[in-house]
Amino acid sequence: MEAFTLNPEDIVSFEEIEYEETFDLTIENNSNYYLATNTSPILVHNSGKSEFVDYVVTRLNLLHGWKAAYFTPENYPLKFHYAKLFEKLIGKKFSNQKSSELEFDMAYDYVRDNFFYILNEEDFTVKMILESAKILVRTRGIKIVVIDPYNKLDHQYKDSETQYISRFLDEIINFAKFNDVLVFLIAHPRKMTRGEVPTLYDISGSAHFYNKTDYGITVHRKVGEDGIMINEVDIYFQKIKYKHLGNQAVINLKYDYITGRFNPGLGCDQSNWLIKEEAEQIPIDYYETKKEDAPF
Repeated sequence: MEAFTLNPEDIVSFEEIEYEETFDLTIENNSNYYLATNTSPILVHNSGKSEFVDYVVTRLNLLHGWKAAYFTPENYPLKFHYAKLFEKLIGKKFSNQKSSELEFDMAYDYVRDNFFYILNEEDFTVKMILESAKILVRTRGIKIVVIDPYNKLDHQYKDSETQYISRFLDEIINFAKFNDVLVFLIAHPRKMTRGEVPTLYDISGSAHFYNKTDYGITVHRKVGEDGIMINEVDIYFQKIKYKHLGNQAVINLKYDYITGRFNPGLGCDQSNWLIKEEAEQIPIDYYETKKEDAPF
């Protein structure tokens, strides 16, 4: 049972790769896949669930100081996840050409202090995840736990799947209440027809995914007139348990491929979230000589 922060040696390269051709892939379920090549794996992203949760987590962290712990085998190796967090925080594509060494170090220091990873190559059980998260609550003060995704866990059934899922969700709910944290559980739906919007009842296994959760959110990527997925999503808030915290609704957001951020309307926010407005005019050498006092 171990919990790790991102180390510099995890970042093996820092360059932008250009592709002359891109291909739209249609796959059975919304998920992330790695294509093996002769040099390095290529991340193929066909949904918005993980990206949207990362976006919400970074905003909660910046607005309220909530630190986060990730159990995210979907994002291994972790250098890929660092690149995604970098783009959301800095507002630029993760690349040598478009990002400076200062921005790289700025994001690295921030991620190291605010985002932590639960790793154990031999144990993918919910018990291991929650025990590791409890340690991080006490030692790092985390307020958010992300489990991404449900279907990558080691599910040890002792009775029916429905009864197991009921107990599984109870464990997570009790952990969240007793430790005062917010838990994101990302789950894939059953196979859906093109254009069909999934609900919490479409998560394979049990209706308890709807019945027991406090918040149920579906990220539905839209399809253009030509039948190809576009960088636009509808966010369905399908269940809000407490009415003083919100209500059911649907919002439309545009996904910015450069920053990994979700924006309403046509505008794209590509500002550096780690720099306060009053710091934008400070010379860059200030950060190099006074980094410990820098206002970010």
